[in-house]
Amino acid sequence: MSDQLNAAKAWLEQKTGETLLIRKEERDDIDETRVRLVSVEYDETVPTFDEYAEGSSLILHGAGNVVSGDGELPLPRDEYQIYVDGQFDCSPDGNGLSLTTGRAKYRISVIS
Repeated sequence: MSDQLNAAKAWLEQKTGETLLIRKEERDDIDETRVRLVSVEYDETVPTFDEYAEGSSLILHGAGNVVSGDGELPLPRDEYQIYVDGQFDCSPDGNGLSLTTGRAKYRISVIS
């Protein structure tokens, strides 16, 4: 695991027990998800469910909801996956963490 991944995982582990707001920007799409973080895992061999998330990933375990204009919907599983193969950069600042991967940009902040 790279120094950048170690730094991101360490930052997230310090937020265990907190509720995080995860804002993901991918192409022209913006998604927001709230996760009550229970634990963080790095897995190099995550199998694919939808051909999108195969490979190395940071997995945030905890119940959560996807926030949409129509309200909130629960996550299908009690986890949120950030695909981290290839390009990865992180920069913690104040109460947040910015991540850039080859697929998306994330802004993670503590909301409680």
